[in-house]
Amino acid sequence: MDFSISPQIEALRREIADFVADEILPLEADPATYDAHENIAVEPLRRLRAKARDRGLWCLQLPETLGGRGIGRVGMAVCYEEMNRSIFGPVVFNSAAPDDGNMMVMAALGTPEQQDWWLRPVVEGKVRSAFAMTEPAPGGGSDPGMMQTRAMRDGDDYVVHGHKWFITGAGEAEHFLLLARTSDDARRGHTCFLFHRDDPGWQITRRIPIMGPEEHGGHCELVFDGLRIRRATWCWARGAASRSCRPGWALRG
Repeated sequence: MDFSISPQIEALRREIADFVADEILPLEADPATYDAHENIAVEPLRRLRAKARDRGLWCLQLPETLGGRGIGRVGMAVCYEEMNRSIFGPVVFNSAAPDDGNMMVMAALGTPEQQDWWLRPVVEGKVRSAFAMTEPAPGGGSDPGMMQTRAMRDGDDYVVHGHKWFITGAGEAEHFLLLARTSDDARRGHTCFLFHRDDPGWQITRRIPIMGPEEHGGHCELVFDGLRIRRATWCWARGAASRSCRPGWALRG
């Protein structure tokens, strides 16, 4: 088996290593750079992200058509290793959880309309995202087969009731992926829904303390008490006075 790194990935690895050494590690050594949750504060993060974008080191994991550089999984393993020389590293390159995995899911499964509405603002660094799956006992943790949160059909819409916790990044997220049970089918009884922070019918009840540095937005407990996820809702088009239709509620798959 050939474990050699291609010249393209090796050059990218060196670029990332130099950026981390020159731009990020000096800030990590400065206590004034940290926020109250032991992560990089908003303003230095904004400056570093702008530099990473200018150098073409942004969202490397996504296809070029979605604003990335199309680096495959093996190549990203090399990049992640260099990024993680600093605890600040991955978020600077827009390659940190939960946005990283959420963007990959949306790139693979989202319709073009869903990608335009949900994914592109995350790719552009304008909003953050969260993936809401884990539940308190007896609900689903790493086993979604135990999931208690339900989304019930109401006409063309779904209405969600349930309880999630340890949802990474929820405190700062605007765009959410929500996994809920839609039937008792053991294999196909779950659906992944898209919703926005401003949608009514849910709330964050607390930010749960953890040991060590926290991701931006923390790890939160969420209660859903009638969140209505509409098949199509109206939203204002960016920079226009007309309205465009927000895409359908669920990911295909």
